[in-house]
Amino acid sequence: MKKRDLSDDEKELWKEFSKSTEPLPHQNQENQKTAPGKKKLINSVNLKDEKKHYIGGKKTPAHVDKAPVSSVLSMDSKLHTKMRQGKIRPEAKLDLHGLNLSQAQPILTKFVLDAHGKGLRLILIITGKGRNTEDHDIIPKRKGILKANVPNWLAMEPISSKILQITNAHVKHGGGGAFYVYLRKKR
Repeated sequence: MKKRDLSDDEKELWKEFSKSTEPLPHQNQENQKTAPGKKKLINSVNLKDEKKHYIGGKKTPAHVDKAPVSSVLSMDSKLHTKMRQGKIRPEAKLDLHGLNLSQAQPILTKFVLDAHGKGLRLILIITGKGRNTEDHDIIPKRKGILKANVPNWLAMEPISSKILQITNAHVKHGGGGAFYVYLRKKR
């Protein structure tokens, strides 16, 4: 669509209006002049330098993993892709809904060790996503405490040596509230 041309009256009105305006301070030409090749940086932040953004140079405490999915692939990539897409059915599943931390950890440890002892390869651990209710308490409670702790428990002995890969589950198997755990072959 072609823009219409301004009429003579509109052009005259624009000239009158533009005479009464002043440039904004940050648009002043004198403020923008810098040496050639140098750009003026205001509050420049190097996002690649993580140490400057966190106190003590650590993003998270050592005992907390942000992402349970390991970036290093320890298993066959085709099988891993099928697993992530939900095309492989887990051989056993453990639902930790309704359990507290002291109840869940021994159950999880026993379940993984039993599954490995039976020669199972793919198991599903359902933690749930955590409560979606608002917390109006003075001291806020963490949401999804099992979801946060299960990957850490899986990374500890005696079960870490039995695990080959941990991946977030596909939506049909629980999505963000579940993990696939691919176990090593029984020796």
